[in-house]
Order: sequence, then structure tokens, then C-alpha cells
Amino acid sequence: MAKQSLNIGTTANDNTGDTLRSGGDKINDNFNELYTALGNNTSLSISLANPATGQVLKYNGTNFVAGNYNALTSALDVAGNSIISSSNGNITIAPNGNGDVLITAGSQTATFDGATGGVSVGSTISYKNEYTALGNAPAATNTGYFFTVDGDDNPYVNINITAGGAGDVRAKLITEYSSVGLLTDVDITTAAPTDGQILKWNASGSKFVPGDDNAGASLQNLWASVAGDTGSTTANSITDTLTIAGGTDIVTSISGDTLTVAFNGTLTTTFAALTDSDVPSITQGDSLYWNGTDWVVTRSPMTWWELGASGASHYTFDGPGFAGATEDPTLYVMRGMTYAFNNTTGANHPFRIQSTQGLSGTPFTDGQSGSGTSILYWTVPMNCPNTLYYQCTAHSLMNGTINILN
Repeated sequence: MAKQSLNIGTTANDNTGDTLRSGGDKINDNFNELYTALGNNTSLSISLANPATGQVLKYNGTNFVAGNYNALTSALDVAGNSIISSSNGNITIAPNGNGDVLITAGSQTATFDGATGGVSVGSTISYKNEYTALGNAPAATNTGYFFTVDGDDNPYVNINITAGGAGDVRAKLITEYSSVGLLTDVDITTAAPTDGQILKWNASGSKFVPGDDNAGASLQNLWASVAGDTGSTTANSITDTLTIAGGTDIVTSISGDTLTVAFNGTLTTTFAALTDSDVPSITQGDSLYWNGTDWVVTRSPMTWWELGASGASHYTFDGPGFAGATEDPTLYVMRGMTYAFNNTTGANHPFRIQSTQGLSGTPFTDGQSGSGTSILYWTVPMNCPNTLYYQCTAHSLMNGTINILN
């Protein structure tokens, strides 16, 4: 129902207004509508029980009750007013969970990241940590704080220093306009430097202090001590001379500022002249192999196998073609190729190649040199049978087959 207004007429008692009955009816209708809206005396929709200063009436889903205004349903426009906190209280902006706090001014937005704690600002950061006096700056316990002071050419940083147990200190930073005297291990104040002096470590071993250059540019030793392959020497006067002498087949010469060390002997230009080679009869097509002592000649490519023993039951072979020590393997060799069997067991397990099997098998010695108790060299003949055997001549179980390939 819309609000009903009383017609009071144009002037008093001019009989143009509502009658008493009509006016009273309008009044009753207006009050009935309010009375019904407020609960009709059954469940009053407004409760003013125990309100506190600054509270407002808030609908709780059933009634309007006194409460704090703590939730916005639309953007808050302060219209130039401030958000303040009385009694030195904090102002806290706390998004739910990992939500961010965004502060926008003009076209720039600063973000306080709720997930990482990082702060992201616009294109620039502008701040001025300059104080009128050193005493006005934050205390040294505010570590990590950098600042400058009016009239002081050195910036400062509050830092925790572990050296010497200094702890939290206010340290000056050295710039291109600073003096070297700011360093804690340099003292140019107790005795000011004079022309030509240098910084020298003092006798107490605590600081660099100004001192005379006692050596002098024209009196300096250019070397203190020199050590050679054998012997050494030390400069003991300002006129001492270092002599560089040649050794066997080496000569030295000096011309102006140039020292020349030259070889004056005969260079080794052939394999035969080397002390670890044995090649007196080398000829076209030969190869060299290392026999453990010298480089020696072979007429064909060589495969070198190491022989060991597994008790008295098996030979073990290691070398090309084997991933590791292998017991009594079947060997495959090629005619015209050379094979070295290095029997590391020596006379304990003599190694022999045979044309028949067993301890009493027929030895096959064509193309062989060396010894079955040390190193047996075998160049496989072109007319070699297709199958041979190897045998320990002392133990019947140590044997295997050799297949000859073309």
C-alpha cells in the first residue's frame, strides 16, 4: 500500500479537509502497514538489544540486528576521505588464502603476491633514503637498510658483520670519492703519508701504514730465489747475477734483451734409435706391438690375450673379444693372423696347442715362437687344420677348442 496523506484543507475549519473518520482511517492504515512490516507484535524484524558505538542495523536473514559494518557488497568510494586507525592501531588488508593485494594509482598497479610474498610494481621504484643527520637514520639493528646523510660523501648500510663478533653495525660504503683510510686494516691517520711513501704492513701485523720504499726503484732485486731440477740459489746483493747455463746438448745465448735456449745435439729421427724399440729387421708391411718391455716387429696384425687360471679346472681368457675373464672359451682365429697367449700362471699351468685332445695330445707347433709358460706367439699357418685344441699339460680339465677361419 502506498502512503496515505491526510487532507487538512486550505484553512482551518474550512470544511474542505478529510473528516475525522476518514483521517483516522488513513492513520490506522499507515500504522497497520508499518506494524505488519515490523513483525505484527509476533516476531519483530528489528532488534536493538545491546548495540555498541559505531554499529549499524544489519539483516541476518530473519531480523535487523545491531552489528559491525564488515562486508562490502559493492566498490567502496571514500570520495576523498581517509581510512584511519585510532590509538596507533594497525590497518590490515588481508585477502583470503593466497589472494593478492592490488594498489592502483593512475595507470600503475602494485601487486603484493599472496602466494610468494613478492611485490611487483609498475615500471619504476622511486624512494629517497636521505637523512639530515646520522642520528635520524634507522638504528643498526634494521639490517639491510641503505641510506645517505646530507653533507656526508659516504653512503651507509646497516649490516650484520661476523668478523671479530661485530654483530649489527652501521657501515660506511667506499665510493670513488672515499679515502683508502676508511678500510679497517689501513691507518693513514696516526701518521699521515708523505710524498713517495707506500703502504706497508706494520710490525704488529694489524694494519697497512705509510712507510718509505726502502728498496728504491734503482736498487730492487729482480729475483729473490730460483730453484732448478737440482739445487737452488738466492739473491744476496743488489748486484747479484743469475747465470743461465746450458746442459747436455743445450746452449744459451743473450743478445740485447733476448735469451735464447737452443738444442745443440743430434735428434733421434728413426725408430731404431729409440731405447724402447727392437726393430733391427723391420721391413715393408710390418707392424709394431708392445711386448711389455719394447716395441717389436710383427709381420701380421696381432691379438693379445691374457691367460689366467681358475683353480686347476679352467683356463681364463681376457682381452679382445672378451667382456672379462672367461673360462675355457672356444677360440676363433684366422689364418695369417698372429695371436699372443700371455700365460700369467707361468709353469703352474703350461699352455700348449694340439691337433688332438687330452694330456697326451699331439702338439701343433707350426708358426709358433716363445714359450707356453710365459708368452706363446702363434701366426696361424695358411694350411692350418680347421680345428685344433689348447691344453694345460699338467691338468686335464684345463682345455678348449680352437676353430680356424679363412
